[in-house]
Amino acid sequence: MDRMRLPDYLKRPIASLDNSENKKVREILREFNLNTVCDGARCPNKCECYSKLTATFLIMGKTCTRNCAFCNIEQCAPDKLDENEPKNVALAIKKLGLKYAVITSVTRDDIDDYGANHFCKTIFQIRKHTPDVKIEILTPDFCGSYESLLNIIKYKPDVFNHNIETVPRIYPKARQMADYDTSLSVLKFIKENSNDVVTKTGLMVGLGENEEELYSTFCDIKNAKVDIVTLGQYIAPSKKHLPVEKFYSLDEFDRLEKLARKAGIKYAVFAPLARSSYKAAQTFYQVVACN
Repeated sequence: MDRMRLPDYLKRPIASLDNSENKKVREILREFNLNTVCDGARCPNKCECYSKLTATFLIMGKTCTRNCAFCNIEQCAPDKLDENEPKNVALAIKKLGLKYAVITSVTRDDIDDYGANHFCKTIFQIRKHTPDVKIEILTPDFCGSYESLLNIIKYKPDVFNHNIETVPRIYPKARQMADYDTSLSVLKFIKENSNDVVTKTGLMVGLGENEEELYSTFCDIKNAKVDIVTLGQYIAPSKKHLPVEKFYSLDEFDRLEKLARKAGIKYAVFAPLARSSYKAAQTFYQVVACN
């Protein structure tokens, strides 16, 4: 199957990684031996974010224990956790002068608590070194472990984000080692047990889903009482990944946003290049202002 050509509205101008802001972010990441999902997942917004002196930190290594067919993160046996990483993330945030930080991770099914305690340590260190920073965590599903989720709730992240990624029918080809109902239960459990935490999820389009399936998924997300939903266009990282089955037009993104609002979703961030942390701080403050 030939790969579909990228539409012009999805193309980003070539940006220099040598400008002062990009260099500063990269130097700080090297100084503290940190990874970002911006690099690991080949995010199209990387240069824009780095130029604003921000990044989405990727903790618990650079390799994942799962094999999602859309993801560019390396999939192999992971390294031992770096016990210095939580403090180093906090120090990097302080040095960058961030007011809003997004922390994500690879999936670590090899660890007893699936890495939940490492998230807790990271939140603790950020609060210790930069107490005024708002913290959004984008987590794996922790295999649906309520014990792991309860541990994270104790450390009170401002935003708990876990991505649904796609509609249920697409899971067998896109997320072979994940489960749609488990992901929904994670989001529902967080809201039920910590109502003051803003919950969030994200999806991709272009994997073969249809509008009826998307609307049903939006309704499921609403029923899980999720506050914020992001939706963006899937772009295959390489020829080895799932191919794009459709590029959605700008008008179609507008229509999908209307569909989400019909399902009852109040805070929808839908755009071709929207990713999980796209407009993260802006949307969080909108939710806070209205509640």
